[in-house]
Amino acid sequence: MKKIFSTVAITAALGLTLAFSPITAGAKEVRIAMGASGDGALQKAQRLYAKNIEERTNGAYTGKTYEGTLLNYVEMAQGVATGIVEVGYWPPAYVPGEFPLTNYVTNIAATIVEPVAVAGALSEFIFNCAPCVEEFRRKNQVFNGFAVVGPYVFMTNDRVNDLSDLKGMRIRGFSAFNKLVGQMDAAAVSVPVGEVYNALSTGILEANIHLWDIINTYSLGDSIGYVYDTPIGIYGGNAMFNTNLDFWKSLSEDHKRAFFTSAGDSLAYATVMYIENNKKLIANAKGLKVEHVKTPASIHAVIESFKANNVIETIEAAKTDKNIANGGEMGEQVVALIEKWRGLVAGIDQTNVDAVAQLYRDQLFDKIDLSTLE
Repeated sequence: MKKIFSTVAITAALGLTLAFSPITAGAKEVRIAMGASGDGALQKAQRLYAKNIEERTNGAYTGKTYEGTLLNYVEMAQGVATGIVEVGYWPPAYVPGEFPLTNYVTNIAATIVEPVAVAGALSEFIFNCAPCVEEFRRKNQVFNGFAVVGPYVFMTNDRVNDLSDLKGMRIRGFSAFNKLVGQMDAAAVSVPVGEVYNALSTGILEANIHLWDIINTYSLGDSIGYVYDTPIGIYGGNAMFNTNLDFWKSLSEDHKRAFFTSAGDSLAYATVMYIENNKKLIANAKGLKVEHVKTPASIHAVIESFKANNVIETIEAAKTDKNIANGGEMGEQVVALIEKWRGLVAGIDQTNVDAVAQLYRDQLFDKIDLSTLE
């Protein structure tokens, strides 16, 4: 496996300690980071954000993106908190103990494969949930919304033909999908995304629940042979533009709004284009060195059962979780917001980035009192 370097080591190696690169209002270049390289929708969304903050601040701030070169996803939350980067993308699922409410909310929606609506609903919920905002504040950062990626699918090294073939199989789940792995009578193995390639090639993993984009980005076709056609769900916790709180407070009110609006536009881009890129990747399965096959009936049935019951089961479990106050009420609010956003997105072309970005601005981002996020 690749060695995971500590934040301290990376900081020292790159000369990016706060002592030498302070976060001040005069800092022209904003460091914007994510944990994976490539040229997919997520990378392009961060580049768009960099472009837009420069335009919207009339050149007062420029952005430089670091795509898989500065911090990995596991390190990113701490990297944003300590100011190694001003803006960073990391999934709260990687730090579940520190974000119980945020992860609960995203898990509710894990099987609702309606990315544009879910992104709007989950972002709106977190923006207006004081204890959720506090989870980010405790980590010295400001939440700027979610993008949604999906659908997640099941993939294996060797072809499987029946549910019984999965018994004891070592499968990487992720967040809510670990529950599905258990329902498959398999063993859930926690592996950071950047280490999945090595885990599959060395036998630590025998299968993966993940995204077509990951097959492409990490060349998983070297080990994965088969990708099954039943969509499992989405991940709605892609906090792509979390911003260091100290840096945020150094911004003028106009510049805060410029950064926030730019985040909303880029989240729309990421969500829409991820869907479109996914279609192209499926069409190019052979080029990715994998075979796209029909899911065996017995495995399909387990996946569909998981999807049918996840919302109710997740909310019910939260009612007795000591880390989630008012879990039942929160769950009902999330479900209601998803219904609201289903109605909102029904009136637009969900494949049109500009239309989705405008909807997000009109119905959400322009309405948020930014002082409540600090």
